[in-house]
Amino acid sequence: MASKVPQPRPTQEQRSEATRERLILATIDCIAEKGYAGASTAEISERAGVSSGARVHHFKAKLDLVIATAVYTYEKATEESVRAAASPVAQSDPLPAFIDDSYQFYSGQRYLVQHELVNAGRTSDELLQAMRPAADAFRKAVNVAWLHAFEQAGHSRQWSERAMELSVVMVRGLALGSFLRGRERDATVLRMWRDVMARYPDERRDARR
Repeated sequence: MASKVPQPRPTQEQRSEATRERLILATIDCIAEKGYAGASTAEISERAGVSSGARVHHFKAKLDLVIATAVYTYEKATEESVRAAASPVAQSDPLPAFIDDSYQFYSGQRYLVQHELVNAGRTSDELLQAMRPAADAFRKAVNVAWLHAFEQAGHSRQWSERAMELSVVMVRGLALGSFLRGRERDATVLRMWRDVMARYPDERRDARR
């Protein structure tokens, strides 16, 4: 019987990073469930399985933890959207793929947390200013990735930018409203929106056909 190969022990840096991530993930859950004001550092620590002392070692105050959480949500959302834009489906038919990707983001837990933190930022300029670079970087990276997908499919940049902007406005409003009324009709509304956008002409692409 072959002996098991011993696994290397995590380094101090790896253990530290794992602890930080547990705290951030617990913060996401707490804010999504209880809002910014209701998410206490004590409960966050308990959910993460981390002592208060260890939490303070990584994040001196609640604001530090919340800022790190906001940045984390934007970074993860960027990774997922950029990956979706590079998929074969997006490269061949980007509009429905972009609409689906936008809905996944705006109807998800990360955006719910971001929205909650933006609201909290109305009375905390430090929080708002810390979030803004991450939000700007997210939007820039996502726009670049999806514009490339649209242009690869033969769409003009002008049409692509307008189609993306219109779709984001519609999908974001749909998703936010659905947090209150439920999502039973979302699939139908999204299908109707795809049909509407399919009739929105792109003269450059039509001329190539």
